[in-house]
Amino acid sequence: MNDKDIEMKVVRVKALIINSSGKILIAHNNNTYQFPGGHKEENEDMDKCILREIKEEIGISLEIKEAPFLCISTYDNNYFGTAKKVLNEIYYYRFFTDEIPNFSETHYDELELVTQFNLYYIHFRYLKDFLLKSIEDGTTDSAIGREMLCVVDEYNKMFGG
Repeated sequence: MNDKDIEMKVVRVKALIINSSGKILIAHNNNTYQFPGGHKEENEDMDKCILREIKEEIGISLEIKEAPFLCISTYDNNYFGTAKKVLNEIYYYRFFTDEIPNFSETHYDELELVTQFNLYYIHFRYLKDFLLKSIEDGTTDSAIGREMLCVVDEYNKMFGG
């Protein structure tokens, strides 16, 4: 498949939110761990999208201090069983904050509520092992887990562990 075959483009943003203790915030919902984030709305600026998603999922307000450090693009011949040919782009931002989740300010969508959206801190140095174990035991979707591992590897190459 190439760009001329694409019927639709889906853009998502994800946040690596790291505190001063070296712990990263990860979400668990819909039976998988993942980095917080979500879909870009039509005509929405990516920076506004990531800030909106952080506010909705974590209940805190952050500021953009740098551009996304990574974009992963994939092609899907059968997007969620629709037979549509889709280009998926996920942009990864990093944030450093000691602000903790404020659940009184979150706004979960119906799927997040039904699938028990939860947030966890894990030390960044243990994230790779945690993800490998969660893929193995089925608590992380293997495709999402492999993508997260790729992001961690790229992050470490770019910024050190």
